[in-house]
Amino acid sequence: MKFNKKHSEAPAPTQEQKESQVRSLRSGAYASVLAAIVLVLVILVNLVVGAIPTKYTQFDISTGKMFTLSDTTRTMLRELSKDVTAYYLAETGNEDSNITRILDRYAGESSHFKWQQRDPAVYPTFAQQYGAESANTSSVILVCGDSYTLVDYYDMYQADYSNYYTTGSYTMSFSAESALSSGIAKVTRETTYTLYQMTGHGETALESDFTETLTNAGVTVQDLNLISSGSVPEDANVVLVNAPQTDFSTLDADALRGFLRKGGCVLVTTDLTVETPNLDAVLAEYGMSREPGLVVETDASYYAYRYPQTYLLPELKSNTITSGVTKGMYVFAPVAQGIVKAEEQDNLSFTTLLSTSSGSYSMTDYATAETVQKGENDPDGPFDLAVAAENSETEGKLVWINCPNVLLSQMNSAVSGGNAQLLGSIVNWMTGEENAVVIDSKSMSAETLTVPPQATMLLGLLFTIVLPIAAIIIGIVVAILRRRH
Repeated sequence: MKFNKKHSEAPAPTQEQKESQVRSLRSGAYASVLAAIVLVLVILVNLVVGAIPTKYTQFDISTGKMFTLSDTTRTMLRELSKDVTAYYLAETGNEDSNITRILDRYAGESSHFKWQQRDPAVYPTFAQQYGAESANTSSVILVCGDSYTLVDYYDMYQADYSNYYTTGSYTMSFSAESALSSGIAKVTRETTYTLYQMTGHGETALESDFTETLTNAGVTVQDLNLISSGSVPEDANVVLVNAPQTDFSTLDADALRGFLRKGGCVLVTTDLTVETPNLDAVLAEYGMSREPGLVVETDASYYAYRYPQTYLLPELKSNTITSGVTKGMYVFAPVAQGIVKAEEQDNLSFTTLLSTSSGSYSMTDYATAETVQKGENDPDGPFDLAVAAENSETEGKLVWINCPNVLLSQMNSAVSGGNAQLLGSIVNWMTGEENAVVIDSKSMSAETLTVPPQATMLLGLLFTIVLPIAAIIIGIVVAILRRRH
């Protein structure tokens, strides 16, 4: 069978069909080019947005502004002149979003700060080179040159159990900013200081919570026995005399005087039950003496709840010396004695650090008294419990806290570290360092919205009766109007 070749061939496309195909090809090409351009633009926008600091791209709508950095931290970061790297220790997929987000905020404030994650499963020996092999997950290692410090996970979260025994609940605070900023200040600090704590007179040695506070301030603590050394070492910046149980010898007192005359700084705590005439003579040269008796408080807000009225929570005066204590913190000063300041002298200036209420009094016969009732001859308050004196001629500084228990760990923990903060703040003032890194913790508890009963009733009527009836009426009206048209 033969087929007609002429009938089997497809007809040639017309000119109109050819032009339509060309238009289709051009349209497809334009669409492809446009899609490629849009894709490139999206990628570029993502890169640009990714390079913008998170403070401009992520808004802090958290309770208590958890991720909004304080002015203190922002100023410190902007003035940062050394490169600081934060290594975040966490397994991939198990990061703490609160910590990574605030690290982003730090990086966005300074080109000298950056952070990197180090997964312990991928880098099992990384933390060892910084002595942090036992660090908790989600801790941060801050490194600046050869200096480094560990900011532990539990330093960035704090639990307040103060109401636990009455309400059965506790509150959590996010303290990452305070911990990280303190760590940055520590690793970037160029100057270090030495505090010598006196021994040989029954003094109380500082415990770890106080020495850690000083270490974070760049202060090394060493012991000093004047019997063996004969004088205060040349590298001493501060000398601590912490609640001596015996008096200083004449030679020891003279060594302390010599140190002050050279512009040295001395911090003294004393016990009202221990007589120290030679040490008191040094204090008298700085215009301060003891108020006879034991301070008793009558104002309940100035002593610890369920404790004797001698377990004082004195008023912390606001000044340059106490600026390193977080606002709202207490200082616990059980069994204290007042300090009498001499009249102002040309070369001496005084600053009160702790004081009692006007309702306090000094019980002069405390040794034989059976109650805390005020006697006829007991002096009325208020009393200064801690005073700083500065000699403008010698530039010597002397701070006297007339309470032997202020620098005890048990008292410090009772007020969540307020006593240690006071020590660090005093030492910073003595060494000339600013108290720059005191940042309040951010509450993680959502505030409860309370609606008054009257408003509850009105809102209930509005949403359950008024609005539904209004919606029905509007619907009927709309339906009638549509039918008419």
